[in-house]
Amino acid sequence: MEEQLCPFHVKELKENQQLLSECANFTAVAGQYHLITSQTLDGIAQRINSVAGTNLSIEGTHQYMRDIQVFKQLNLDPYSKSGVFSSTQRAKDYYDHATKGQLGMIKNKLNGTAQEIDWLRFKQGKLSSLFTKSELIGGNAPGVDGETINRLTGNTISRTTVKAAESTVGLGTNVSDVLKALEKGTLDPKDVLTGIEGTKDAVHKALTKNIEKALQNGNHSYADKLKQAQEHLKIQELNNTEGVKQSTKRLTDKISGGKGHSTVTLQEAAKKTAQGAVIGAAVGLTVSSITNYMKFKNGEITEDEAFREVGQETLKGALVGGSMTAMTLFIPGGPVGFIAGMGIGIYLNKTVTNILDEVYGKGAYAEILHTSGYIYGMAVSLEDSLKKIRKDEQNIRSNRRTIKVKSDQIEKNFDAFDLVMKGKM
Repeated sequence: MEEQLCPFHVKELKENQQLLSECANFTAVAGQYHLITSQTLDGIAQRINSVAGTNLSIEGTHQYMRDIQVFKQLNLDPYSKSGVFSSTQRAKDYYDHATKGQLGMIKNKLNGTAQEIDWLRFKQGKLSSLFTKSELIGGNAPGVDGETINRLTGNTISRTTVKAAESTVGLGTNVSDVLKALEKGTLDPKDVLTGIEGTKDAVHKALTKNIEKALQNGNHSYADKLKQAQEHLKIQELNNTEGVKQSTKRLTDKISGGKGHSTVTLQEAAKKTAQGAVIGAAVGLTVSSITNYMKFKNGEITEDEAFREVGQETLKGALVGGSMTAMTLFIPGGPVGFIAGMGIGIYLNKTVTNILDEVYGKGAYAEILHTSGYIYGMAVSLEDSLKKIRKDEQNIRSNRRTIKVKSDQIEKNFDAFDLVMKGKM
């Protein structure tokens, strides 16, 4: 049974056409973020290879650009003096001859810097980035990794400290660091903490425990800071331990393979295309994504809940565009696409197309999406396309066999006719 929009949401969409554009933007941003932070493209690669019998190397535009940002940030901040990441060869040479301690430091920096870049891209991809600007501070402010400012006034809206971990032990270390930063005053109780999955629960448990401990020891000043943090500290959760491990392994492999680029090179992009690499992605505007966005607009779920649900929904039908003709690469325009640097677009399946035709009239949704700056398209899944191609090939082979049988029969008939004409039968 096909999904349907509830009548109330249909009514809202009819009355306010801008809602469809907003939903498309929200879906694209959520899809972009989830494609970056998950390793979904690896799964897509495996599916393509298993169905098509190919051996494509897969790297999405977002993942490719994200990794470049990580290496660039390493060159700008922790390794700026040594210049380790100023070139791919220098990074490779350093890694190949690094001591055990240096390798451990690289791993820690890859964990933390990648999480910082994911936070930055998350902030840049939000619709609020039209009037706010987020940036990484680097080592200039102890305890603070990034800040968000008002584009118009230049005033600081929020400061953020970013933590990453590959294990529960690392998560525990992060929590201890947060408590120490609060005690030293390098982290303000009203700041924002961005960590991995499980950070929020772990921090609140630690705050409760240490408030009691501080009061027992008569350290009321520290207890007051912890109480303020318990009340005001905003905690965001990006990535999880497995995602951090996979990210660090991919980045490490790039360094050791001489591919730790800190800038985009045309040669590298051309090389990827020549190798059959699939770069670029499109996400689907589904019934579920529209429904979740409308629920968010109506206050039924939070922005974070909608962001998560819509993002996860896009992963189910993520399309990767590149050298295979069965797929299409979409690039959106518009202010959000420009600010976030997205190479991502919107595609519609038959169900959504039928629904939007009923809401706006046949084909009218196309103009709405076009006006909001999107290049959109119709698409079917790669697997369905390949299965159809295979089925067509089987039909062709079957028809060829039938034709050959008929051809052989015709040849026999001609031979028999020839004998009759020669009076030999």
